[in-house]
Amino acid sequence: MLKKIKKKIISICKYLGFKILLPIYYKFCSLRKVDNKLVLFADHRDRKMADNFISLYDMCSKNGYKCVVLSGDVFGKKVPKSKRRIKKIKYMFRFMKLYAQCRALFLVDYFPLAYLVKPRKGTDVIQLWHACGLMKEFSYAVSGTSWGRSEKDMKRYPMHTTYTLATASSPKVCIGYQKAYKCDKSIIKPLGSPRTDIYFDEKFKTEAKARVRKLFPNIGDRKIILYAPTYRGKSLNKSYVNCELDFETLKNKLSDKYIFLTKFHPLMAKKGFKESGRLIAPDFLYDVTEILTPEEALCAADVLITDYSSILFEYLLLEKPMISYVYDIDDYISDRGLFYPYDELTPGPYVINQKQLIEKLLTVDKWFDIERTRKYKEEYMSACDGHSTERIYKYIFENKKR
Repeated sequence: MLKKIKKKIISICKYLGFKILLPIYYKFCSLRKVDNKLVLFADHRDRKMADNFISLYDMCSKNGYKCVVLSGDVFGKKVPKSKRRIKKIKYMFRFMKLYAQCRALFLVDYFPLAYLVKPRKGTDVIQLWHACGLMKEFSYAVSGTSWGRSEKDMKRYPMHTTYTLATASSPKVCIGYQKAYKCDKSIIKPLGSPRTDIYFDEKFKTEAKARVRKLFPNIGDRKIILYAPTYRGKSLNKSYVNCELDFETLKNKLSDKYIFLTKFHPLMAKKGFKESGRLIAPDFLYDVTEILTPEEALCAADVLITDYSSILFEYLLLEKPMISYVYDIDDYISDRGLFYPYDELTPGPYVINQKQLIEKLLTVDKWFDIERTRKYKEEYMSACDGHSTERIYKYIFENKKR
């Protein structure tokens, strides 16, 4: 009974705040003119700055804009629990004030505060999204399922309703985003993803490879396998590592030719291997979840093993071999849902058990088809060409005909 009462009180407070108090505060802050030099980067995750913000932040700052970053680290886990709620409330009001007065608001994820009121004239709201390509269904595409919000909740608190621009990694991806955002197709543009520009920086790629070999000097002449599976779990607090690999067998079969790196989704970082970031299987297996960025790990890898993670689309840009280890594909698709049949999303090969995986790793030179990889890259990543940041910046701040 007490839990039900508490839940009801929280629901009422949310309704009053989201439907009345915060929108009124936005209107009040809108009495001032839009500051044409103010650019807001907003994110609710517990981190300093989302990677898709960094290059745009730098470009905007370089061109004289006042850039403000609002991230969830101000009320994150490092903040004492007793102060977290007050910090979060202050964050909400600060966001509404900046939202009411900024020239542009950049987002990388679902961000409920941005949907409470339509942006005023002179303000652009840009959804950059954190993932490339088009793998798992999300937002309105999964409404009413175990992975999505209820129809009732979506009707009360609509999502993705305020964007003036949503970027995508290719024209084909725009189609899926329109379904997920439930918005007019004219808003979604294949302008690329800022975070992918780094894959066209030869200096960065060279330094990433050198860093990995410095961290693990006993690699020698062996090639690097990167295992980077998707996020698993239905909430931020209920993620889990589901690793169906026998690393002792892998070591016995592969260690003369390869070393093996594992990198889990950032939301699963604390639930990776117990000895995260340290030697796990001597001279073969290392977990780099907390010590390498995704970009560093991908650039250093010679072969990628993944499943339903959008990281595979980024790896297409490097034109290197990848293997889809999809041992639970039927269950996963039935439970989660994909925008397209899996074999239309990745060049493969596809394996469903460890025996097949080892066989493919030992015969990479025989099956890897670079032209097939380029075909998929063109289909899902054609707008990611090393100039995404510049293209998005010009579209927002220099396109007079918009």
